[in-house]
Amino acid sequence: MKKSFNWEQLMEWEKKYFLNPLLTAEEVPIARKIAEKVDQHFIYLSDGTKLLDMVSGYYSCNAGLKHPKISQAIREATEDFGYVGEVCFANPYTPIAAKTLVEDILGPDEWCGGVRFVSTGSEAVEMALQVAKLYTNRPNIITRQWAYHGWTLGSGACSRLRSVARYLSSATEPGYRPLPGADVPGVYVVPGHNCYRCSLGHKYPDCKDKGDGTLPCVTLTESMILSIGAESIAAMITEIAYGASNIAPAPEYYPQLVKMLKKYGILWIDDEVLCGFGRLGTWFGYQKYGGGAKPDIMTMAKGLISSQLPCGGVAVNKEIAKLLNAHRWTSVPTFSEHPVVMAALVANLAVLVEEKVIENSAKIGEYIGKKLAELQEKHKCVGYFSGSGCLWNVELVKNKEKREPFVAEDRGAILGHNIANWPVNIIGAKALEKGVLFEGFQPNCVNISPNCTITPDLIDIAMDALDYGLAELDKMCD
Repeated sequence: MKKSFNWEQLMEWEKKYFLNPLLTAEEVPIARKIAEKVDQHFIYLSDGTKLLDMVSGYYSCNAGLKHPKISQAIREATEDFGYVGEVCFANPYTPIAAKTLVEDILGPDEWCGGVRFVSTGSEAVEMALQVAKLYTNRPNIITRQWAYHGWTLGSGACSRLRSVARYLSSATEPGYRPLPGADVPGVYVVPGHNCYRCSLGHKYPDCKDKGDGTLPCVTLTESMILSIGAESIAAMITEIAYGASNIAPAPEYYPQLVKMLKKYGILWIDDEVLCGFGRLGTWFGYQKYGGGAKPDIMTMAKGLISSQLPCGGVAVNKEIAKLLNAHRWTSVPTFSEHPVVMAALVANLAVLVEEKVIENSAKIGEYIGKKLAELQEKHKCVGYFSGSGCLWNVELVKNKEKREPFVAEDRGAILGHNIANWPVNIIGAKALEKGVLFEGFQPNCVNISPNCTITPDLIDIAMDALDYGLAELDKMCD
């Protein structure tokens, strides 16, 4: 028999006892709702509201917010397991998951030598940074402007997106308090890659070197690496497409960047926590935007298990795997390869293959692109859109010709006292009136990231709601 809840009491306890990460206690009753249940595409709230989720959790439920085959695998695993530690005991599911990833999914690309599982994307990044330093015996890491790689000490130091930086900010007063010591030693920041609004002041594709076609952001990155000392740098970490920052790369970027890194023996950590497992219409983002470049280390989470349970992972190339397999590698997270989690992971990979989820993402991405082109033509506030598969971005502008953002700080803005006035939240509020959930971490960007099993008819519903919200924002344009 299903348990009955007192929703008002639960919300009161939430306000009184729970430490919410993005809301003050006063904001909780207004901005945070209790979800009673979910199905593959919809969230059902305790007040009877039904929302089409165009955010896919945290861009993470690639097979859906809930999938019956994964739920069944979890139930079956709990018949035999609660917990067993990974050091002394294997479980039946981990070898299947590792073999499926290394041989069946990544095998055709001929670079991966092994995988390790952890609990979150941030933890996967921490492990990747550790592996890079151990393998190269070098201390330093390169990250990029606008990056988001997690919230823990190392991953957080590699995150350079102000809206999700580690700080305290007020819901009513301007200003913020940064986390002391967040900028840990040995992490260096190079220019980001944003061809629509270049931080170096260039315009793509005219920016390319007339001789060899090198992008100026790659040239400057190399110059900064040489200034730091290439021999001291273990790795450069990048999101293959910026997730929270909403930026897709130019086709030349990664082939040029990775070629330059290899020249100096610097590893490429490809953070696929958000982009992996079909999000871009390919199994992994490097297959979409890498131009043939392959990672040395790859982080995974989110779509790895469609966020049905907490899980992350790290894949390494064959040379690194050889080193790690020849040595004791003292890293023992308590929940690594938790048997119930591994059962869900195996089930998720099977769903992605058997139900052709990656193929559906690619196909639906073409449909989303066509719909966004229509909206760009119709609305004054749509300056630009980019993306593929089930990860798209709409840049919101006051003036198309000038590419003028509504919020001048753009990707440098923080989640301060005025976020209700951010264009993304104005559109989000209007879309909620139509029963559709849109969100975004940038004031001038709407992120469109449905789960990868979504259908054209549901995209039509979402685009109608987005059209409704954009019409409201058009009133604020020049």
